Amino acid sequence: MPMRGRTAAVVTAVAGVAVMAGSASAQLRERDVLLVYDARIVNSLRVAEHYAGSARVPGGVGGKPGTRPNVRIFNLASAGALTPPAGGNIPYPDFITRMRTPIRNHLTAAGLAQRVRAIVTTKGLPHRILDTDVPTAGDFPGTFVTEITNDDATCASVEAELALLWQNLETGEAGGPADSKSDGLVLNPYWKGAQPVSGFTTANIFVPKTYAAGATGPVWQTTSGPIANRLTPGDIYLVCRLDGRDLADVYAMLDRSVNPVVDMNAAAILLDESDSNGIADATSSGELDDINGTFTSLRAGDDYEQTRDATQADGRFEAANIRYNAIAGVGQFFVGPRLAFTAGHGLLVTNPIALVGTYGSNHNGVPSLFVGGSAGTRYAESYNYSPGAVFNTIESFNCRDFEGLGQLAFAPQQQAADFLKAGGSFAVGNVWEPLADSIPDNRYLVQNFLLGNLSWGEAAWTSIPALSWAQIAIGDPLSRIVRSTEDLTGDGRVGVDDLVAWERGPTDINNSGVADAADRALLLRTMRQFERPDIINRR
Repeated sequence: MPMRGRTAAVVTAVAGVAVMAGSASAQLRERDVLLVYDARIVNSLRVAEHYAGSARVPGGVGGKPGTRPNVRIFNLASAGALTPPAGGNIPYPDFITRMRTPIRNHLTAAGLAQRVRAIVTTKGLPHRILDTDVPTAGDFPGTFVTEITNDDATCASVEAELALLWQNLETGEAGGPADSKSDGLVLNPYWKGAQPVSGFTTANIFVPKTYAAGATGPVWQTTSGPIANRLTPGDIYLVCRLDGRDLADVYAMLDRSVNPVVDMNAAAILLDESDSNGIADATSSGELDDINGTFTSLRAGDDYEQTRDATQADGRFEAANIRYNAIAGVGQFFVGPRLAFTAGHGLLVTNPIALVGTYGSNHNGVPSLFVGGSAGTRYAESYNYSPGAVFNTIESFNCRDFEGLGQLAFAPQQQAADFLKAGGSFAVGNVWEPLADSIPDNRYLVQNFLLGNLSWGEAAWTSIPALSWAQIAIGDPLSRIVRSTEDLTGDGRVGVDDLVAWERGPTDINNSGVADAADRALLLRTMRQFERPDIINRR
């Protein structure tokens, strides 16, 4: 085809893309995000300034442009409420008066309650809500199981409770079994989804929902009655936290999160099981990634195997770099080159890691370091990381140690904070004992974020089965992965120029052995997602 004809064909195709994109759901944008900080807390102020910029957040070090300068902001100090307590923990009544109510009032006064779709919390604010009658029950599995058996476990992460900002879950709570909806957990209506959150209406966000207890815990669900009284993705906020060991770690995490480009020919997916049959079982196998115990409605499938199979079928990650291991015992644990391990005690992976999915300290094969001790609390420090790397391990307290809370002596585990310090960018995990049924699913993190086109905030909450529970999402909710397979021009963005490049020289994006319509469709799907915010904002 002569170049003139080829160019004309490409322009026509791109025009069609623009029309379709304009009528579709938009990606999460900066104006859809509310940053919540407290200027009375130095770390909170400084993180807010780095995220939104000095012009928007006065009182910091000054001169910061902000990684997301157009987000909306709210300073808790301006609300007249008492400062949230330091140290990571907050009693439920204080959560209501010092955090939830001020945020509600701000959104109402500013007319933003139905426009904001995501909330960002900052280092220095609490991240754990204490149980109402046994404050630290969630730190002690035996005590916690008793609370669950009694249908009276009210502890949660601050972020998972803020997701249900307009629901008064605590109404009626008096320490009895299932006497309020803050007892147990609420089934996440966005779990297992694949659509941008903007595709769901917020019309009923203020309407109290009609919940029914689906199982021991209880697991609250809304499955019948008028649609306004059912919990939908449009009724929740996607809440993400910006935190780390210190301010420098948070700054670095945010800087890494601006258009992270993943080299799909080099990056590896780690899925490190233990004592597994290696098969994607149709029914619960009893493996930690596939338990169907107390919370029967939270099973999505045999997660590690399903993630492996789906990633292999997609083809964009090199097959050899999808590192799945099902074997337990000495030598059967993935380690990286940045720490020294006892000879023969680990499976060395030198690739940059895009996903750390592992049983971690619960693996029956955690190696020893040459320097002494177990790698169970340090393995994440050993890997090299890809831009946009994600952490999701099956460890009950892997997001406990923020705000100086430290490790539990009887359950030392790898902490997300150390993963972030080592170069990681995003994490989902647990601030209290969650029970394995409720752990986030790798499958949706990979399909919707690493291989999909959802933002981090969206993808993270599609992976988390429950709200008002122990889980937390760490990282910039607006960040989106740029894959080298679709970024054909190498400019850190996927757009019309990449489509033009593909038309001029078709590329085998999915490693099928041939460049065909399937590759072009993958490129178009990614391009549409990148272009939607620009089209909607007339840029």
